[in-house]
Amino acid sequence: MEDLARWADIIGIIAGILVMSSSIPQIMKSYKTKKMSDVSIYLMSLIASGLFLWIIYGLIRSDLVIIGTNAAGLSLNVTLLIMKLRYDKI
Repeated sequence: MEDLARWADIIGIIAGILVMSSSIPQIMKSYKTKKMSDVSIYLMSLIASGLFLWIIYGLIRSDLVIIGTNAAGLSLNVTLLIMKLRYDKI
């Protein structure tokens, strides 16, 4: 059973890395172009809210994989939100 738990953690970590890394190309493109007019602030807000709730869920379950991957994803999403607010005013 411990082997299964280890595999579940490994799968969770890989899934978290893949999901959170999906924000990186958008951050890089936005930083280079200083444009985010085609990115929806509503979508980013909903994603940030969901990630925050996943962190709460991870805290309740004491699951470091859920907490860590969603905290990293939230920080990347908040970065996009800040860029959206900043670049749309330029």
